Amino acid sequence: MAFCVESTKGKWIDMFKFKISQCTFTKWIIWGILFWFIIPDFALADNIRPAYLEIEELASGNIRVVWKVPRGQGIPPQFEPSFPKQFRIIPPRKRLKTNDAIVETWNMIVGDDGLAGTQIRIDGLKQTTTDALVRIRLSDGSVHRVVLRPTEITTTIPNPHKTKDEQKKFHTSLLQFIDHWRYGLLLSTALVLSLLSNARRRGIVLCTVALIAGALCGHALGRLPVYDKVFNQNIPSKAEAAKILQGLMLNTYRAFMLQEDEDIYDALARSVSGEFLSEVYLQNREKIRMGDSDGNMAIIHQLDIKSIDSMAQKKDGSIDIVANWDVYGSVHHQKHVHYRCNTYTAEVIIKPTENYWKLVKIQLLDEQRVL
Repeated sequence: MAFCVESTKGKWIDMFKFKISQCTFTKWIIWGILFWFIIPDFALADNIRPAYLEIEELASGNIRVVWKVPRGQGIPPQFEPSFPKQFRIIPPRKRLKTNDAIVETWNMIVGDDGLAGTQIRIDGLKQTTTDALVRIRLSDGSVHRVVLRPTEITTTIPNPHKTKDEQKKFHTSLLQFIDHWRYGLLLSTALVLSLLSNARRRGIVLCTVALIAGALCGHALGRLPVYDKVFNQNIPSKAEAAKILQGLMLNTYRAFMLQEDEDIYDALARSVSGEFLSEVYLQNREKIRMGDSDGNMAIIHQLDIKSIDSMAQKKDGSIDIVANWDVYGSVHHQKHVHYRCNTYTAEVIIKPTENYWKLVKIQLLDEQRVL
C-alpha cells in the first residue's frame, strides 16, 4: 500500500515536472519567435548608416567637397553626388578608407554664378535603403541642411540674399502703408478740426501740424544707420550673435566629452555663468554617466546656428535670443555607430561677464530629430 502511494506520488511529481518543462519550453519558443522577428529589424536599423555630403563655399568662390559613404551596406559603385555641368574638379581627389566608411575630399571651380540656386543630386540613391545627410555652408556663413532619401534625391540650394531682400521689401512696403495711413489720418483730423469755428483760437491746427512734423522727424531719425550705433552700442548684430552662440554652445556640448569631472566643470565655466553652471553640470553629467555605464559614447562633430528669430536687450545688459541650431554627432556603441542630426529651437540668454559673453539661461522650445 505504501509502495502504491509512493509510486502514485512519484507519478504525479513526474507529470508536474513534465508540465513545467513543457510550459518552460513553450515560453522559450514564444520568446525565440519574438526575438527572431524583432531583433533583426533593430539590428538592421542600427547598422544602416547614412551617407554624408558636406559642401563649403570658400572666399575664392570655389567649393570644398567632403563625401562620406558607409561601408558594408551594399552601396552601388555609381553612388556619388552630381553637380551642374559647369562645375569642374580641381585635382587631386583624395580618398581615405576607414573601418566603417570611405571618405573622399576634393575642390571644385563653381563659376561666376556661385553656389546659391544650383541643384545637387545623389546618383544611385534610389537603388539603396540608406539616406544622405547634406550640409551646405555658403560664403556668407548661412547653412543649408537637408536629408535626401531614395524617394527624393535632389535639393536646390536656396539664395539667402534673395530671401532677405524679399523680406526687406515686404517690411518696407508694410511700413510705407502704415506710414501713409497714419499720416493720412492725422491730416484728415487736422482738416476736420480746422473747420470748427473756434479752431484757430484754441490752436488745434497748429498742434496737429506740430505733431505731424514731429512724427516725420522721428520716423526719419529712426531709419538712419547711425541710430543703432549711437543708442544700441552694446547689442551685437544677428550675425555676431550667431557666432557668439555657436562658440558658447559648441564648447558646452564638447565639455562633456572630457573624462575628469574637474576638467568638465572648468570647460563649462568658460561658457556658462552663475547658478546655471551648476544646473547644466549636474543634469548632463548624470546623463553622461548613465551612457558610460551602458557602454555608449557620444561625440559632437559640428554645430550650426541656422537662424536668430529675435533679440532683445534687458536692463541688466543681458540679451534674450530666440535661436535655431543643428547639432551633428555620432553615438558609439560596442560594435557599431549611429550618426545623428538634431535641430533645436530655444530661448537663450547671454550676458557679458568679465569681458566675455556667457550663457545665463537656456529654455528649450522645440527639438526634432533630423536623422
